[in-house]
Amino acid sequence: MLLCLLLFFLCLCFPEISGSGIKNGLTLIAGQVLPALYPFILLTTFFRYLSMRRGAGRYLSIFIGFLSGYPLGAKAASDFKSSKNRISPQSLLLICNNPGPAYMISFIGLNCFDSLRLGLSIYMAVLAGNLTAGLLFNPLHKKADAAFLESLSPRKAENHSEENTRKTNLLDLVIHDTFSIIVNISSYILIFSTAAAFIRRLTFLPAVIQALLAGLLEMTTGIQMLASQTSLSPMVKILLTTGLISFGGFSVIAQTKSMIGESSLSIKKYTTEKAIAATIAVSVMYIYITLCL
Repeated sequence: MLLCLLLFFLCLCFPEISGSGIKNGLTLIAGQVLPALYPFILLTTFFRYLSMRRGAGRYLSIFIGFLSGYPLGAKAASDFKSSKNRISPQSLLLICNNPGPAYMISFIGLNCFDSLRLGLSIYMAVLAGNLTAGLLFNPLHKKADAAFLESLSPRKAENHSEENTRKTNLLDLVIHDTFSIIVNISSYILIFSTAAAFIRRLTFLPAVIQALLAGLLEMTTGIQMLASQTSLSPMVKILLTTGLISFGGFSVIAQTKSMIGESSLSIKKYTTEKAIAATIAVSVMYIYITLCL
């Protein structure tokens, strides 16, 4: 809310800067978010409702969420509730919420670094960081899940969900939820892209600091700024890019929070563990660069 109020007054005082940020956000949504995410959002939503009706499709939903990119992995993890699972939904949230391979190959690899191999390498480092951190914290989350599930009546909640989905046409539900998710994601991107546009005008800060601050708000904007820096060595650019992508930025965290809003998953735990996962990803990428590049 404070961020929104601050942006409101900044937009009133500096309409040209805010307009530039909104334009960049709309370009990002139309050029990357909608083409890359829409089919995956449709499929994950479909399999989620299918699992409610037939008890199948939940694992497919997680698999698609794992590959589709931020923040769909969070949506898949939030719907995965069972005390019999070896991996806690809270750990699954960290493991599944990744950048999409298409984003890593086309934007990061080819557009930013002109190297398909490097884009795939950063992607694998990010996955390694998320998986390592997720499995590391999984025993703690399992204990918390067991205590939480004992206090609920999961069968009643499951039956209630099944009754609601049976009363409505499946396709209508899928289309409605898909559109809602797209609007939600797009709104957060516009907010944080506008905030990042103001950071880019802080000319008294070094360009690298501007890029990092912008990346912490909206990672694509910050990565674009980092890639254009000629004062940084290639290794530093790669490591900073890996850290920003793994953490995701506060725009992705806000989108993730909106995806898990109705579940028991904790965004505070996710943010802390995501920072640890980013540190692991950067370390993995440093080892890879040192040994293989």
